Amino acid sequence: MRIFSFVAACSKSGKTTLIEKIVHILKNQGLRVAVVKHASAGFDLDKPGKDSWRFQRAGAGTVVLVGPGRIAVMKEVDQEPGSKELEQWTADADVIIHEGFKHEALNRIEVFRYGVSGTRPLALDDPSFLALVSDRHYDVSIPFFDLSNAESVAVFLLAKMNESQ
Repeated sequence: MRIFSFVAACSKSGKTTLIEKIVHILKNQGLRVAVVKHASAGFDLDKPGKDSWRFQRAGAGTVVLVGPGRIAVMKEVDQEPGSKELEQWTADADVIIHEGFKHEALNRIEVFRYGVSGTRPLALDDPSFLALVSDRHYDVSIPFFDLSNAESVAVFLLAKMNESQ
């Protein structure tokens, strides 16, 4: 188990902030961490007028940007790739964290912010979640973590990774 998906019923739940802290903790443990963010509303990395934007406008199906210490690939796709297809882009990572992918997520961990994420956590009715992270305590049969305690969530991920080896 090296892929973990942080999901929520809606945005503004705290997923990105939590993931940011977890990435920092795991990186300090010597792990190579990859994060795959599902942008359900779409995104655009290019700025009009830049070379890569011009290449895409000219019809290039794939544009690769290479710079000191970085590479970015923009590729047109007929449909959104699934979790398994995305693994090829993160093969060199020890742990892969997905943000989003609510419906096809692997190893889901729910992030629930009281008053923002709805009336009740999804994990209360769905036993397939690995854990629940929230700013309010809930009695659940899965591990529960306080939203302000990223360290405990990171330790949980490490334990899950070690279980599967």
